[in-house]
Amino acid sequence: MKIIVSVFLLFFSFGYSQNKVSKMEQKSIDKFFATKLIENDFLKFANQSNLDSLRIEMLSDFNIYNNENNKIAHIDAEELAEFNFDFFVPELNKILSKRNFKLEVKIAEDVEITNSIYINEEKIILYSKEQLDDYTYGDIAPRVFFKKINELLIEKGIEEKFYLLYGGNDLNVMFLTEKQNAIIAERYKNNKNEIPYLP
Repeated sequence: MKIIVSVFLLFFSFGYSQNKVSKMEQKSIDKFFATKLIENDFLKFANQSNLDSLRIEMLSDFNIYNNENNKIAHIDAEELAEFNFDFFVPELNKILSKRNFKLEVKIAEDVEITNSIYINEEKIILYSKEQLDDYTYGDIAPRVFFKKINELLIEKGIEEKFYLLYGGNDLNVMFLTEKQNAIIAERYKNNKNEIPYLP
């Protein structure tokens, strides 16, 4: 019986140390990728009063999702598809104002017929009647919306773009350079759901 207990304790302690090493390795990996993001201006537009704590959060557990970094906003695809822009446009403008860009979104007068909106005075169809009928509009609307905004940002010489993250009610956007997105994609190469994607 003593031998069985000893063997059990040996396996238990080995398993425990393996988990501990793996957590330590993960912290090291997170710190490596967080450092690369910081070196590539990820916190350039972060709220200066919280800069130190944001940097510590990133380096300790790869927390890139803090609103104070002016890189992420919760959208909710359903709100967007149903033209509830007050839900998220103020948050987008908070991010964009740091880059001297203002987003103006209005619902078109013929919205019930065309599903159209104005983005900075340019009329676009958010989704078609067919997409509404086959229930793909919830996926299409955010892609059309942010693709158009990205085009306007390119025209203004802004190198960051909106990348979508998750979908449905959990839809978020991250405002990233291509290099920053590549770093995040490399960090999450084994967890594709965490990789931001272009609209």
